[in-house]
Amino acid sequence: MTIEARDLQSALIEASKNLECSVIDLEYEILQNSKAGFLGFGRKNAIIKASIKKRIQSSRAFKKDHTTNKYSSKTIQGVKKEIEREDIFQKKQSYSIKSDTIFDNFYRENLANSDILDEIRLKLENLLQNSSFQISVVELKMYNENCVFIHLDGKDAALMIGKQAHRYKAISYLLYNWINLRYKLNVRLEIAEFLKNQNQALQQYIEHLSRKIRMYGRCQTKPLDSVLIKLTLEQLRAEFPNKFVSIRQNGEQRFIVVNDFHKKDE
Repeated sequence: MTIEARDLQSALIEASKNLECSVIDLEYEILQNSKAGFLGFGRKNAIIKASIKKRIQSSRAFKKDHTTNKYSSKTIQGVKKEIEREDIFQKKQSYSIKSDTIFDNFYRENLANSDILDEIRLKLENLLQNSSFQISVVELKMYNENCVFIHLDGKDAALMIGKQAHRYKAISYLLYNWINLRYKLNVRLEIAEFLKNQNQALQQYIEHLSRKIRMYGRCQTKPLDSVLIKLTLEQLRAEFPNKFVSIRQNGEQRFIVVNDFHKKDE
């Protein structure tokens, strides 16, 4: 029986319904692996060829013969052995499932991250190959438990960053929308040494802000773009945990204010 479905799991469930058996009683061959595509394009369904395992077929044959009294002692002995083997198999499966459950939580996170990174790398490399930029994936790893670090570099790195980093922001936004929607992860994008250079300039600016805060107890940053505002916010909050550090917006401009905490009755 040939089954086509959204993914392998759905195909197996459909086959088990049609063949009226459990999923673990299926023998199957994958004719086509499912493919999610990139941003919905190039999607493929899973296609399998499925049948019931021979030992299940024998068991069913025995039940049918038993009902019509058309079985021999040889058939009975053979089916008994199949049933005994099935009992042993089920016990082993039950023990295996219990054992796996104990260690599942320990390994699941690393395994999932590894699979996610492999999938992101493959789709990102395909996207870059179809672009007009000579650029490739230099590094791809988990930056922390909630964020993926992507490092791109190549001959066209400067073009990919663009004037006033407009292409960098667009690509970063595109990657964030894809990766956050599918994997619930944030994205830290580095193209050549753009982010590194931004951080160095930012450190000098934050040192200047820190001096003002220590001197006057408060400060307000210049308008910052989305690349810098989050980094500045994190560093100022870490350096001044007893201060009120927040993002404010004025029209389309966003900046950070640092002040003392005030109680409502003060």
